[in-house]
Amino acid sequence: MKKIITGICALAGTLSFAQNKYDYQYPSNAINLYSQDINSGNAKYIGVGGAVGALGSDINAVEQNPAGLGVSVVSDLQITAGVSGYNNKSSFGTNYKESDNKFNFQQFGGNFVFQNPGSDWNRFSIGVAYYNQRIDNTSTIGENSNISSVSSQYDGTFAGYYKNIDGYKSKFSLNFGSSYDDRLYLGLGLNFHETNYSSYEQYYEKDATDGKNYGYNLDGFPYNENGQGFSFSLGAIYKVDQSFRLGAAYHSPVWYNLTTEYFSFNNSFNSTNGTVNSYNLYYSDYNLTRGGRFVGSLGFVVGKSLSLGLDYTYHMNNDTKLKPNNLFIPSNNFINDFVKNSSEVRLGAEYRVDKFKVRAGYNYVASPFKDFSIDLADTNNQVTTTNLSQAFVGDVNRASFGVGYDFGGFYLDAAYQYQTQKYKQLIGGGNYIDSNNSYVQLPNTYAVNTKLNSNLFLLTLGWQF
Repeated sequence: MKKIITGICALAGTLSFAQNKYDYQYPSNAINLYSQDINSGNAKYIGVGGAVGALGSDINAVEQNPAGLGVSVVSDLQITAGVSGYNNKSSFGTNYKESDNKFNFQQFGGNFVFQNPGSDWNRFSIGVAYYNQRIDNTSTIGENSNISSVSSQYDGTFAGYYKNIDGYKSKFSLNFGSSYDDRLYLGLGLNFHETNYSSYEQYYEKDATDGKNYGYNLDGFPYNENGQGFSFSLGAIYKVDQSFRLGAAYHSPVWYNLTTEYFSFNNSFNSTNGTVNSYNLYYSDYNLTRGGRFVGSLGFVVGKSLSLGLDYTYHMNNDTKLKPNNLFIPSNNFINDFVKNSSEVRLGAEYRVDKFKVRAGYNYVASPFKDFSIDLADTNNQVTTTNLSQAFVGDVNRASFGVGYDFGGFYLDAAYQYQTQKYKQLIGGGNYIDSNNSYVQLPNTYAVNTKLNSNLFLLTLGWQF
């Protein structure tokens, strides 16, 4: 079971909290990859910034409030394809930029409306949707000759650092909605989550003897993880009058079962020749509970031409836990002390001119990490106790725009989303091994200024009937 902890800790990055009474590296992926809601949907949903919690009427509205399905008056089938990309810039003595783009199917789904005339419960709906988000990210950090690694064979200098994540997270959602007198709308969602990705971190060192660069894997890498999870959601929308709507929803925690495979030397140092005795592949399983969220929404409808949405989400990040509890005490202690519940605000608007629609939206998602003190080394390798903010994940800002056209039954929507965040990428404080099982150490921890910009282009084809 000790191997479980070794692998999860390695995935966290390279941060050691020994000076803060935390025994090993914090598994930041529990927050970075799992606590963040899936950023996917059709072009209409993304175009208005996902601010549809009180407006509903579209299958994608269930991501904010499953009661939105009860607002639908016609059945609908749709499919969405898109291109997602990122631009990652790091600054650590030298500046580096990495970028990539990928095409994939982002979403497909539909809702089926059943009229019930003659009853106050006048309409029922069933909806299914599949969402897919790429979580690819590559970061390259440049050379810094002022930083030295340590091994029993020789001393070398920092020649670069490379971190890569490649994979996806997806969600399949089965939803039920109802309308009471077209005044009160209720909804229930059953959600099935999946995550599959691979990751590795490499440190490059310039040998002080021959001047060549050599690459080393961070202990615990390469790393692969896949898992499945379940959650549910409940929601209600109340139409105060024809122009004003209120919405509220609860999204439960997500309960994950995760399977990992990774390489580790398991502390088998051989200080005589500067190697580790073995660097083997291990397998393990663990459980993760991701914190839930509450969503409160306002919706405004002006005639048939303009709709406005405002959503506030309270993310219960601090409820995130890794299990078995007895094996993850230091990690869960870190979550208790340094992870906070956070807020998200969404604004969106749609303006209609006959069959043509124009959309715009904005999101602000606060970082789930508190500020904390840690011993950090600068680019000159000078160590000071530093109050660190925006570590691992920074505040996220998203702006989106979209257009749509109704051909009479069939419709076509397009959207673009731009996302940006600044954060501190933590490296060092770990052991690194090459293909010959030789090892070096970066004893200090470094905070690298990183800016991650993301782009999302979407095209949705749908049919209402």
